[in-house]
Amino acid sequence: MAAACKQILAVKLIEKTALNYYLESRCIHISAILEKVGGWRLRHGIPAKGVEYGPLTDLPDWSYADGRPAPLQEAKKRKIKLHKEYCEKIIKLTKEVDECLELNQQKATMEEAKRQNAIRNRLKAKGDSLIK
Repeated sequence: MAAACKQILAVKLIEKTALNYYLESRCIHISAILEKVGGWRLRHGIPAKGVEYGPLTDLPDWSYADGRPAPLQEAKKRKIKLHKEYCEKIIKLTKEVDECLELNQQKATMEEAKRQNAIRNRLKAKGDSLIK
């Protein structure tokens, strides 16, 4: 019976401790602390979250003893594919921008040619000024 009382007392103590922790933690705002930690990590050149990039996510978990590289992990393959898609999209959009700039330059050249042609084809002076 004494052992049962000790167990009940221990459970009540744990419940009371958990309740106090719950009540105390409700008054603390953790998001500001996490934001400061994320900012510190970014200022020091590491990702805000540990799973974005860095040695723990970019390097393989293991390698062979003779120095051969480990086979690529699925996450690494997925990341390589995603980066390749980003590169292809960047190249495509850059080409579109270059084409637009070239087209704009051609339009500006044509406008300038039209303006110069209009200036040359203005009405000419008549009469005495032609005789001289």
